[in-house]
Amino acid sequence: MSARRLPVRPPSARSARVRRLWGIMLVALGAWTASGLAQSRTPFGLPTTDAPQPAKSIPAVPGSRAQGWLGQGRSEVLARHGIVATSDPLASQAGLDILKQGGNAVDAAVAAAAVLDVTSQNDTGIGGDLFAIIWVAREKKLYAINAAGRAPAGWTPEFFKDRLKVSRVPGNGVNAATVPGAVAGYDALLTRFGTMGFKETFERAARIADEGWGLAERRHEDLLGAVAGLRADADSRQVFLNGDQAPALYSIIRNPNLAKALRLIQAQGKDAFYKGDIAAAIVKKVQGDGGVMTLDDLAKYQPEWVDTVSTNYHGYDVHQLPPPGQGFAALEMLNILEVCAPKLGVNLTALGPADPMKWHLLVEAKKLAYADLLAKNGDPKFSTIPVAQLTSKSYAATRCVSRSSHRTSRDASSSSHRRSRGTARER
Repeated sequence: MSARRLPVRPPSARSARVRRLWGIMLVALGAWTASGLAQSRTPFGLPTTDAPQPAKSIPAVPGSRAQGWLGQGRSEVLARHGIVATSDPLASQAGLDILKQGGNAVDAAVAAAAVLDVTSQNDTGIGGDLFAIIWVAREKKLYAINAAGRAPAGWTPEFFKDRLKVSRVPGNGVNAATVPGAVAGYDALLTRFGTMGFKETFERAARIADEGWGLAERRHEDLLGAVAGLRADADSRQVFLNGDQAPALYSIIRNPNLAKALRLIQAQGKDAFYKGDIAAAIVKKVQGDGGVMTLDDLAKYQPEWVDTVSTNYHGYDVHQLPPPGQGFAALEMLNILEVCAPKLGVNLTALGPADPMKWHLLVEAKKLAYADLLAKNGDPKFSTIPVAQLTSKSYAATRCVSRSSHRTSRDASSSSHRRSRGTARER
């Protein structure tokens, strides 16, 4: 088949006019930009000394939706084979990749959490705790694990009173840190329900810690609020600060020592953390800063499988972890709303998401539940917490007998400590 030659025509008068018009527009656009009338001196959001987070200065309002709930800011995400939701795109991507590789939900959850251990240090970390509720579909059963940190054996009242000269556990520093439970919790989840191990589930986290990750706006804002605390610790200052200041927005942060720790766990399992090189490094750091955690404290740590506590809210069974977790307060809040709202002649659904009355009732219910939480929660190994009573409908009814739907209560927590109860009404 022979090639066909197309005739070449000279440019028409119309095409010439179009080119001239484009030239005029480009010249005008350049003049507009040069005159200072452009959207921004840094149109791509480049941080400057005067504007370290340029997006903050952009006036914007939520866009309107053509259908559905008009107040919703994002479209729904639908997936047929699995979905991962976290506070960080890198973590969600890690979990999704595990699902694509054939892993199950537990494998994906551990992979996503491990990345958050790297990129979201103020939220979680392998030096922290783990709590999880798992639904096993084939058994139609919930499982719950409590991998909360326990106090080192050396945390006696005398240690805090006589040696540290304080009346309560400090809010920061090595003597605020309990024995970490997260790695043991991950191991327990993977062993019981997973199809993969640390080698696969920690791979993305280890690589990100080694190669570095971009400091986007949310994490940059978190870092700005933590500068003073990071300065106080030489290791934290070296990793997260540039000198004594937070790195600029969009900087790359690397944590090679964390990458090394994650690689050790990949190769040696949880024993690397609780009995091996990582344990030795933890004890050296803690004791070097005046703490008393020992290798024995770490070696003895074990997570606990526990039963959930629950309530029914308008036909839905809602489950939480038991004490020392704080979840029973959420159940108490739901009970107060379910029992008290009808007594006040209020339909929460009819009020809608932005109605002031709805938010007033939510806040008042939270005050009451948190008053009980602060007054009665504790470690069930050393104290009795009346969870069944606190999460009952009958108890919720006692919390709204004298309520006013139009007045804000006094501080419910203080009245609860004095009288072991309170109401959401001004007394």
